[in-house]
Amino acid sequence: MEKFIAVVFEDDAAAFKGETALRALHSQGDLAVYAAAVIGKDLEGKVEVKKVEDEGPLGTALGLVLGGMVGVLAGPVAVASGAAVAGSAAAASVAASGMAVGSMTGGLFGVYRDLWVAGIDSTMLDEISIELIPGKSCLVASVDEVWTSPLDVKMSEAGGVVFRKPRADAIDEQYAAEMAELNREIAELKDEWKQSNEETKQAIRDKIDVIKAKASIAKEKISQRITELNSQTAARLEAIDEQIAVAKENTRNKFEKRKAEIQADYKERKAKLDASMSLAKEALT
Repeated sequence: MEKFIAVVFEDDAAAFKGETALRALHSQGDLAVYAAAVIGKDLEGKVEVKKVEDEGPLGTALGLVLGGMVGVLAGPVAVASGAAVAGSAAAASVAASGMAVGSMTGGLFGVYRDLWVAGIDSTMLDEISIELIPGKSCLVASVDEVWTSPLDVKMSEAGGVVFRKPRADAIDEQYAAEMAELNREIAELKDEWKQSNEETKQAIRDKIDVIKAKASIAKEKISQRITELNSQTAARLEAIDEQIAVAKENTRNKFEKRKAEIQADYKERKAKLDASMSLAKEALT
């Protein structure tokens, strides 16, 4: 299944070598690399994104995660500067994104929440933070591995300490819950309006308008999420197909199974988003 990995190295040079080894594992059919980057912490404790090569939907998604990580590992002021150093569209998007702005104005709580939504929990971030002392660097990547040993062996040979966490995207569930709650509130207010006198009806209409405004914003977010899900799933399947084409038989069979899982997961998540979209449209009627 898809995992977020972080590998801490002694310095930038070792981390770049680790990234090369990671790409080689992809080329050999040992795992699928969706996106990868290198971040470093200088001797003063400043964290910067040093390298992001992956563009497209999965590179952009990792760029948003990187922005949150920089905020956690070095403080919220570093979020925008880390993105700017990267010099790529994926990482640069962090500086302009809601995550970056929210984390800088709302504190680290907002950053942790956004990372949790992306499937990265605080336990893993704490482990990375302890290992990533000033002067060290970290390779971060979104990968799909059917065996853990190839990555562990190659990263150990390069002097890296590996952390991994299965990705569990919570945002689709969140949209469904939020839209169900908004519809419940509107239904209750409409019932209340029917039983109210003229003096209170306008106040109830105003409340309904406020909730409908929230539903309209949610509808746009859900539409954007559907677009992201479509493009990200297509990119994941393309990366898996690359592994199927070059992997050895036993590994190829596992990747073929993984491809079927990705397709099934997509159908389930798309159905939830479609249902949330229907609820949003219902709220706006």
